[in-house]
Amino acid sequence: MIKNLSIEKKIFPHAIVFALLLIPAVSLAQEITVTGIVISSDNEPLVGATVTVKDGTAKTGTDSNGRYTINTTQDAVLQFHYLGFVMKEEPVNGRTVINVTLEYEHQTLDEVVLVGYSTQRKVTLTGAVSGIKGAEMMQTRNENPQNMLTGRVPGVRVWQRSAEPGSFAANFDIRGLGSPLVVIDGVPRTTADFQRLNPNDIEDVSVLKDASAAIYGVRAANGVVLVTTKRGTREGRTNVAVNTSYTFQRPSGLPVLADPYETMTIYNEMAMNNINGGNIVFTENDFEAFRTGARRTTDWTSLIFSDYAPQAQQDLSITGGSDKTQYYIGFGHLYQEGFFKSGDLNYSKVNLRSNISTEISNGLTFDLNLSGVVDQRNSPYSSSVDIIRNYWRQGVLFPAYADPENTMLNHEGLDLEENTVAKMTSDISGYRKHGQKHFQSSASLNYDFGALTDVLQGLSAKALVSYDYRTDDNHINRREYYQYAYNALTDSYEAKLYNNSSPNQIRREMFNRRQVLGQFIANYDRTFSSKHQVTGLLGWEVQKHTGDNFYAQRDLAFGMDYLFGGVDENQLGGMSSSLNDVYQLANAALFGRANYTFSDRYIAEAQFRYDGSSKFAPGHQWGFFPSASVGWRISEEPFFRNWALTSFVDQLKLRASYGVLGDDGELQFDWATGYVYPATSGNAAQGYYNQYAPGYIFGNEFVYGVSTLALPNQMITWFTAHTLNVGIDFEGWNGLFGFSVDYFERERKGRFARRTGDLPTVVGATAPRENLDSDKHFGMDVEISHRNRVGELSYRVKAIGTITRQKYLVASENGPYGNSYDKWRNDNLNNRFQGMQFGYQGVGRFESWQDIWSYPIYKDRTILPGDYKYLDWNGDGEINGLDVHPIAFDQTPWLNYSLVFDANYKKFDISFLLQGSALGSMEYKEPLYSIWGTNGGGTLEQYVDRWRPVDPLADPWDPSLEWISGYYGFTGNYPFANSTFNRVSTAYLRLKSIELGYTLPKFRALPSMDLRVFANAYNLLTITNVKFVDPEHPDDDLGRMYPLNKTFTAGLSLNF
Repeated sequence: MIKNLSIEKKIFPHAIVFALLLIPAVSLAQEITVTGIVISSDNEPLVGATVTVKDGTAKTGTDSNGRYTINTTQDAVLQFHYLGFVMKEEPVNGRTVINVTLEYEHQTLDEVVLVGYSTQRKVTLTGAVSGIKGAEMMQTRNENPQNMLTGRVPGVRVWQRSAEPGSFAANFDIRGLGSPLVVIDGVPRTTADFQRLNPNDIEDVSVLKDASAAIYGVRAANGVVLVTTKRGTREGRTNVAVNTSYTFQRPSGLPVLADPYETMTIYNEMAMNNINGGNIVFTENDFEAFRTGARRTTDWTSLIFSDYAPQAQQDLSITGGSDKTQYYIGFGHLYQEGFFKSGDLNYSKVNLRSNISTEISNGLTFDLNLSGVVDQRNSPYSSSVDIIRNYWRQGVLFPAYADPENTMLNHEGLDLEENTVAKMTSDISGYRKHGQKHFQSSASLNYDFGALTDVLQGLSAKALVSYDYRTDDNHINRREYYQYAYNALTDSYEAKLYNNSSPNQIRREMFNRRQVLGQFIANYDRTFSSKHQVTGLLGWEVQKHTGDNFYAQRDLAFGMDYLFGGVDENQLGGMSSSLNDVYQLANAALFGRANYTFSDRYIAEAQFRYDGSSKFAPGHQWGFFPSASVGWRISEEPFFRNWALTSFVDQLKLRASYGVLGDDGELQFDWATGYVYPATSGNAAQGYYNQYAPGYIFGNEFVYGVSTLALPNQMITWFTAHTLNVGIDFEGWNGLFGFSVDYFERERKGRFARRTGDLPTVVGATAPRENLDSDKHFGMDVEISHRNRVGELSYRVKAIGTITRQKYLVASENGPYGNSYDKWRNDNLNNRFQGMQFGYQGVGRFESWQDIWSYPIYKDRTILPGDYKYLDWNGDGEINGLDVHPIAFDQTPWLNYSLVFDANYKKFDISFLLQGSALGSMEYKEPLYSIWGTNGGGTLEQYVDRWRPVDPLADPWDPSLEWISGYYGFTGNYPFANSTFNRVSTAYLRLKSIELGYTLPKFRALPSMDLRVFANAYNLLTITNVKFVDPEHPDDDLGRMYPLNKTFTAGLSLNF
């Protein structure tokens, strides 16, 4: 592990030098040192107030006496910030002493928020738009910026599925509506691009949750996430920031194997669980053999998994500029290692970003944004799911190595002769290396026509072109290896080739994806008579996406990992025909927005997008998506402001929006006919065993066939999403209490479906997709805030919650049904709420033989004490399929909530995030549901907690036995999988993140330097009824996914 980390760290100093060379030459103004005191209006010194240079990055804090020292230029402007107080600006004008008095804050509404293609003041927002600053995101330490949004933005739902390095396995949506459109620096990009951003480069994130997203048209039905990266400053000096951290990771919920004694006891019980007579599998001699060491076992858990896995992050940013040119340069390096002890599961990433803006002439500026990401995910040839599954199923009764010296891998007694040590070690079984290189760029010219004449004041135009390129280079190498077993007759170890590892094989895969975008926008923003603010924009945008790929595979004649070392026999070459891998797509759009505000009191907005997509047939490619919203700031009405009873109200606003958005994401050129060649089928690696072969034998040669596409439908078009949002915003008592409440609805019409039942099978074709179905989402967002200052302690609290439900309205593919019960039981998509699971309701356990004999419901004769009682839901006296009914929500939680707290006291700062969810459930599957495997395999520690006789060798059907109760039933007796005994609520409350920091006092020799040290914990504590695994861990892949992680981080931040 340390070996890999050391290699990665060698990159860091070289990259620093490279980044320094990118700094543009800038004329620096003369620097001076400014000192002073910051006090409140009641003459109290403000401890921990922040002093910054406007349009710059230099900053400092006040000490216990309210004093500060900062280096800046003679003509700079200082900004003084303190939580709960109005920010104040002071021009330096050559002064070296500046004392400042801050007034208590009444409103924080002049904040500027990013919206579609422009910005707006928060006070004039009429849509459901929420945002977060990059600095607040950084309080949650994680390798994925997506996870850093968890619990911090109302309506944004993020839940992590796995912590496997480089997998970025997290679900991400807005109000449960589906995957949102991601726009980075004004360019539509992908969620994968957002996941690979360096969090240190992010300035802020805005989320458009309602009709405000309609300006993005056909791709905005699920909402829009707008990401802005950092920019340069006009300060006239260069600021350098260095951040470094080291993290220890450990698994959060990983079931482990029981010891050999419990394993043999449980297997004996399973063998005795036979009403017709059982038998003992493991005798006392077997137990004694392990006690004396005559039989060797292996602590597979410590052999496969590390107690901790390392992760390291280093960031360097250089910010500066002048009135003419501003620049930001950022570098980041991440290394993350997995929990497997081989160290062969790891991920590394390097980010480099350069954002430069320069004024070419009066009113004309040029912006150039360049970003590069290089990452590589290394893993063993076997997937993490297979490695964990194999670890669970092989048990501990047979050792990992055949010899006592642990030099020869063992296969004897292992299920399918699969040794987990070999599967997790790349030097033995092979590897998979997935490398990606991302290049993203945008260049724009901005012209302010107000520079020509005052008549054109407020009118500006922007022309932008963007080019993005991504390439994937994957190496997959399978290696032959031998395993051993001891032969007592010859007193030697005999080697055996592991069949599934042969022959040696190499596969190369290459993918490339390109995106080109052109954009022209005219903006207008002007205020007339100090009351009438008119803003608007009109733009045209075109975007083209292309994707291509190929692969080659050969069996190797030599133990090397190059294609030229292979043989011609069985060689493969071709390309993926998936429309996610080979495509040519184009979009074009005309869009606009108009806003009117009267005295910051009455606000109206209308916007549209006329959108075109190449996914549709000619004549059906364009759609119109309008939206409108209004707002009323009651708190600005003269009668309200002059009313003494409402003097505590700082802000009270009502707002509403309605719009039509589109979605073409699922379409795959359904208007065209054709075929896919070559045809594909399942289980190709095993000769299509239990599947159909996708071709035919002609002579001695296999010839691939074709797979025909569905019947075409030239009339198909995008489905539409009709979105309504009504909200209220309140803030009072100078920030002591505030809230925002939103009610939302989204009805989708014309969702894609096939009328399969209407097309006879004799036609031999798949029915076309049509715009047939509809559904509805609705729910609420709530945000409650409080901020205050008590003496030298300033703090802020924010609580947020989102509840959302989905209801299918029309599902054309369902039915017809023979009777009303069949329709109720099986038609889950017509006028039915979604997210419900059907099953059996548990009503208790059989506590004794007397309980079994007296229970009035019919039961099998194999029932034992500890077995499960179910509700006779239909009252017919027996438990059968007619008792199945809705019992739980599904795996997706419908309620998400969180509480954010941060505080500053002198030079200390602390923040924590409590986050949770409810109205969801998960099913325990394969390894967590029952013991499976052979030779002791599948016996996890949790199965020790079970109902069992006091005498483990007794016949369990002896009514005279004394029983010990437990969580599980007697070994071999398991509940119905779809019952409340096996489906558990995933509701939880988690201490998602907590961070404690301390900013060191100023060094007299380096007064402009700030040094902060911090410690952070992630997923530290969880309260839940979910056993054995993390409550966010899904039951996908039968619950064998790589676990989530808990992390402990220490780091420092240096600015100078």
